[in-house]
Amino acid sequence: MDLKKFNTLKRNYDKFIQEAEEALNQESAKDQTRSVWFDRQTIEKLLAQTDPKMGGLKIYLGMYDEDTLSERDDPERATEYIGKLTVILAASDENQDPDQEKLIVNGGKVCPPDC
Repeated sequence: MDLKKFNTLKRNYDKFIQEAEEALNQESAKDQTRSVWFDRQTIEKLLAQTDPKMGGLKIYLGMYDEDTLSERDDPERATEYIGKLTVILAASDENQDPDQEKLIVNGGKVCPPDC
């Protein structure tokens, strides 16, 4: 991908999400998620569960609430994540939805705060 277009896409999202967050939540607006990082081992573990030719990762968008904070590995900071966007990775063959928990991973490093 062209780096200039990559940066334009990021800027477009940053502007949109900040304006939307402020419009919806006013004074309680969060510094919303800009990226989520997953380590190589996590990605390779998911890919190993897929077909070598038809397999891949399906990426879902989500938002933390009080019921989903247990997905975080940092309970002391968990409440900071309420209302923050996240991505969920799923091992998938031919774009199929996951049907087993072992095929789904959440808990990547959300930026901010972990940039």
